[in-house]
This record gives sequence, structure tokens and C-alpha cells, in this order.
Amino acid sequence: MAFEQSIKRYRLSDLIKMSAMLSQRLWNNNEPIAKLTRLDSSRFIKGVLRQSGPTSLTPWHLVDIVFYGIKLSSGDFGISRPSEHDFLTLYNEYLEYENDQSGIIYKDLPPKDALFYMLFGLGQKTFWFQERQKLHFANFRFYQMLYSLPKRHSDLPKYYSYIENSYGCTFEAYHIASMVLVWLAGNNNVINLPLKFEDSPRLKGVNNELVNALLQDYISEYDSVRRSSLEARALYLTPVLRSTEHELLVSSAFLLARKGFTNLYWESRRLCLAQDRTELNLSLGQAFERYVDELMERFLPKEKYRRLPPSEHRKRADLILFTNAFTIIIEQKFAMLNISQQDVHFDLKRVDSWLSAFVQAARQLDETAEEFRENGKPAVKLILFFDNLNIADGLIKDRVVEIAKATAEGPVSIENLFMISIDELERLVQILGKNEALVEKVIAEKTNRQLTRDYAKGVEFDQVMDEMSAERNEYITSISPLKE
Repeated sequence: MAFEQSIKRYRLSDLIKMSAMLSQRLWNNNEPIAKLTRLDSSRFIKGVLRQSGPTSLTPWHLVDIVFYGIKLSSGDFGISRPSEHDFLTLYNEYLEYENDQSGIIYKDLPPKDALFYMLFGLGQKTFWFQERQKLHFANFRFYQMLYSLPKRHSDLPKYYSYIENSYGCTFEAYHIASMVLVWLAGNNNVINLPLKFEDSPRLKGVNNELVNALLQDYISEYDSVRRSSLEARALYLTPVLRSTEHELLVSSAFLLARKGFTNLYWESRRLCLAQDRTELNLSLGQAFERYVDELMERFLPKEKYRRLPPSEHRKRADLILFTNAFTIIIEQKFAMLNISQQDVHFDLKRVDSWLSAFVQAARQLDETAEEFRENGKPAVKLILFFDNLNIADGLIKDRVVEIAKATAEGPVSIENLFMISIDELERLVQILGKNEALVEKVIAEKTNRQLTRDYAKGVEFDQVMDEMSAERNEYITSISPLKE
């Protein structure tokens, strides 16, 4: 095919540098989709769009091109260096190539699976690139759950000790070093080690040795990426590439920044598994519960919510909120989707296995709704997840229903059952503390749209709240670790 042949013409290190340069421009402009439909020499290209035609430049396709460059090219020994025009022509060829490859996969899927597969994969691959602010927010929450909450509550495990004992530094210092990775994403396409920040007023006081140690874990050779079963997802784990001439090349500004923002969690998880041979997520759910408790305490009087104790006789959800019109029942899940499944091509059986936890949550919510029916008020059942699912609530629910039908326990009820992210819950509770009527209006509208499948205006909680001009989530910025 044209793309497979064209990409082999170029010197790999130059191809990566060109892709990284465009990725960095998108990152620094906070512009995850740049529609290059006119001459625009100030930002992206220099007088070549008349020849290359209109192009929508996206960071996720730039990651793919870097991967296929590693997989298909002849390496750093080619003689051709791509111009910006060459690269955009190659980019357009890749879009045709990807469309052909996806068509082959979709064609072989049963009709009931094809729509879910296509939309789930598209959401996993692309949505997080388009919401970089959520990377900041994830970093704030990881800091709270791994460090601030255990410091305040002695009954929680000292999650921060994994990093402090392994690196011989404070958790705060490690966090600052991780934030330097975010700074590098916006400023460097080629990294020269060892990094030194003594002359930078902005980064004065950064632990140079620690930053350099962190970076060593995120460097990979071309061959390790070629051999990885994760394919392009391998670059998510090690976003810096060592060329055959020993240059350290940033594969994508977005991937390096994501690594910096989420590093507290992933490194704590890795160290927990290495030292204790246990999965961090099994205990981190305790910190997630405490995180939600502090959210409630911040905005609601005690009579408006209750954390439910476990029952020996029945399955119970975690939390109940009370309004004049609704009983809101919440089941919390700290389930993180494996990186190998965050792509347009994924293992449907593994995703269904991951979603089986949501089937169990739906059953718990049903039983709790029966137990706590109050004065005939309708029960609204929420499955709260920490990670962003990056997919429509309705599509997930439809899939959960299909999975439940195949279990021994049989179907689950999806009446008034919704998925809600921690982003949305923070915002909803913040509003509830000030304007209960508005929250009830949001719930009623969301319920109606889901019931009628009226998707014209969007059905996610955030979309409905935006439509009603509800205030933004101010809670998350109030817990920024930079304020501590």
C-alpha cells in the first residue's frame, strides 16, 4: 500500500522529530485537532497546503505514524529527510491506510458487537488527547489519594512510602520531578542528558538527579517497540526513544506529559507489585472512598448523605444521597482499563471481562434500592468510576445488559441506572450543596433523555449541566497539590 511504501523512504529519526514537532505545537496551543484548511505559516507549515490539501492534524495519528515508522522503516540509515509537505502527504496516506485496516476488522464482527467495538475503541484512542485538563485533575486526585489522605488518616495504608523508600526523597519532591516531565513535553523534542536546571529561574530547586533517574525508566530502543505486543501503546509506557545515533527523541508531547501527570499512580503501583507482590488497586479503593467522603463533608450537611456499612445478608452499594425528589444510590469502582485495550483495535472479550464489574455493581445498586426505598421517591442508581471511561453512558449500559444476560444470575435492571465519573460527581455534589433544585432538574432531564433515547443534545451529566449553565467544578482546583 502507498503508506507502507512511502514511510520506508525516510530517515527514522527525522520522521520522529517532525512528528514530535507537530505534536508539541498542538500541545502548546491546547489544540488537539488542528484543521489545516488554509495557508498558515505562523504555526504549522510553510506554504505547502496548496499542494497537500486540507488535513485535520491530530496527536493520536502522529503517535501511530511514529510507531509505523519504527515498525516499517529502514531505521536511521535512510537518506531522505521528510519536509513538512512530505510529512503531511504521508499523514494523509496513513489516514487511508488506517481506514482500510479498521474496515477489515469491523467487517468480521457480529452486528451487535460492531457498533460498540467501533465507538468504544474510538473513544479510548482519541478522547483523552482532547481533554488535557483532565490530566491535571487526575494528577491532583492521585496526589490526594496516595499522599495527602494517608497523611491525614492513619487508618489508610502509607501508599507514599513506596516512592519515598525507593527513591530516597520526599513524595513532594518526586511529584515536582514528575511535573518537570510535563514541562519537557512542551519545550524539548530532543533530550540531552544529564538535564540541569540550575540556570532556570522557573525550575530552580528541582532535584536534577531525580529527574534524570525518572527519565531513564521512560526511554526505549526501537527494537523493544517493534517487538512489543502493545504496538503503538508501547509508546505510552516509554515515550522517549533512543535513536541508533543515541539521540533521545520525544515521540509525542502528549505522551510525555501524560506520563508526568499520571506518574505518581503508575510508579506506586509498579513498586507495590515489586515489593509486596500485591495489586495496589485492591487497597487504593479505600482511599477513593475516603476521597469521596471528604467531598461530601465539604459541601453537604450530614443528614443529606450516608455511607452504608457492609451487610452480611445482601449486596449493598457504598453511599446514599438524599434530595427532596430522589434517593441517589452510589456504587464506587476503582477499575482502571488496561493500556492494551485503549485503542481502536482491542480484545473485546477482555473489555467484556472488565465490564463484568459493572454488572456486579448494577446488581448491588438494585438490592440497595429495594432496601432503602423512601416515601415512594424514585431511586437514581449511579456507578461511580475513578477513571474516565471515554465512552457514552448509554453505550456502556447496553453492553452491560448484554453481558448480564449471559450470566447465571440473569438480566439486570437499567431503570434509572447511570454511569458517572468522579469529575461529574464532584461538580454535582458541589452544586447540590448550593442548589438542590438544579441537581434534581439535571437528574430529571438526564433520566428523560436516556428513557426516550433523545441524544440530540447529549446525555452525559456534564453535558446536561453545561446546558443548564451550572457552575464549573471548582472543587478539583481547590485540592491542587501546588497549593499545599
